[in-house]
Formats: sequence, C-alpha cells, structure tokens
Amino acid sequence: MLVGNYLEQAEIKELVASFEGKLKFQNLIREMQYHEGFVFAENTIEMIQAMKFDVVKNEAVISAKVLYFKVSENVKIRYIIRHVNGDKETTNDFFIGELTRPSEEGDGFTITHFKSRNDTFVSSFESHLSEEAIALGAEGDKKSEEEFPFDEHYYPGMLLNDEVRAEKKWYQGCLPGGYIWCGDDCGGSASCTSSVKGVNGLDNCCKAHDCCYSKNKVSYPNCYCDQRLCDCSQAAPFAFNKAIVETAMCFVC
Repeated sequence: MLVGNYLEQAEIKELVASFEGKLKFQNLIREMQYHEGFVFAENTIEMIQAMKFDVVKNEAVISAKVLYFKVSENVKIRYIIRHVNGDKETTNDFFIGELTRPSEEGDGFTITHFKSRNDTFVSSFESHLSEEAIALGAEGDKKSEEEFPFDEHYYPGMLLNDEVRAEKKWYQGCLPGGYIWCGDDCGGSASCTSSVKGVNGLDNCCKAHDCCYSKNKVSYPNCYCDQRLCDCSQAAPFAFNKAIVETAMCFVC
C-alpha cells in the first residue's frame, strides 16, 4: 500500500534548515568535500524530488519525508526521515550523498556513494554507470510519477486509518511505473530462476533481493538481504521510486 503527496515549500525549508543541527549531515559534507571541493548553501541547492508518503511493509505503516537535491553539478544528496505506525519516538533519518565524475575509461560515469546514518562515521563505495543505463532510468520516471497515488489530503499515518483503507484511495501492487519486481505484491521465489529483467536498474535490485530472501529462506526484516538491496538501490541510476525502496529497506536493522 502506498499514498502520498509533494512536500510544500514550507516543509522543504523546515527540513533543510534542520540539517545545520545534525552531526551526521556535517560529517557527510566534510567527507564529500574531502573528495571534491564544493560549498553547501541552503539558498543555492536545486530540489530534484520532495515528497511525503505512507508505505506499508509487513503490516507496518512507514511515514516518510524525502528530499533529493543538487548541491553542485556533480554533487547530489538524498535525505530520508521516517517513523513507524504513527509513533514519533521511532523517528530515524539518514543521508545519502552522490559524487559523480566522468569515468577514466571514457564510458559513462564513476559515482562515489556516501552513507551517513549516525553521528559517528560515514561509509562509502563506488559504482560505474553507463550513459545507456542512466537514460533507461530516466525513461521510466515520468510514468512512475504519473502513476504515483498522489492525494492532496494526505497526512502522515493516513494508511493507519481503516476508513481510508476501505475507500482504497491508495496504490497496491508493484511499484508505479510498470515495475515487475519492486513492491510488496511482486516478485517472490520466481526471481531466482526467471529470465525476465526489471524495467530498470532499481527493479533489477528488487529482483536480486527477492532471490536473496528465497535462497536464504528468510523474510523481512533481514539485515543481510535488505542492506544489499539498499546498497544496490543507491548504485542504480536515479529513479522516482528510489525514495520508496530506500525508505522501506535501508538500515532496518
């Protein structure tokens, strides 16, 4: 189940203003600046995605706000803050940074991914993306956004309301945009043997995740399989649905 809306400008400003007091954000910026010279300024960032939504995972309703923004031409940051079942005491947040450079081989780009989930350290890894893979990811984004169940009356915890569920003004099934493997009612054990590829890199990450569950005979949450999906999602080209997958699956242990 999934429902949400765009963040209002006041909500965006409030979230960005909160970064200054977060040590995990300061650590992320410091680590990224070690690799690339840039200056973070609230008034110059370019917002790429700003959403709020409820997503159901194993009967738990996760309410999230997500920002994805450009700091400079090759520096982007995603921020996710979430809580579970309307309980603000479960609130946790994390930052994911991306530093993109042309590949030394001349084919596509090398991306350094940074993860800052606590106040003590920032981890990183590198991936390579071809221009073809990036184009494929962008191709399906319009459809994903068009099919997303936007509700102008959305509020955090909306899917905890039985009346809302009864009215079925939410989305259920594979994730919007023609996804085959991403979504609570998608995929399964067939992922290990099926030759059917996902619609993009993110969908293929979900396929591998389903197979991981099946091979290891585990279910959600599972630290090993879920974090592998989180890392795979970060390395995949940008997709509208990344925010949903990372909200549900990243750092759940």
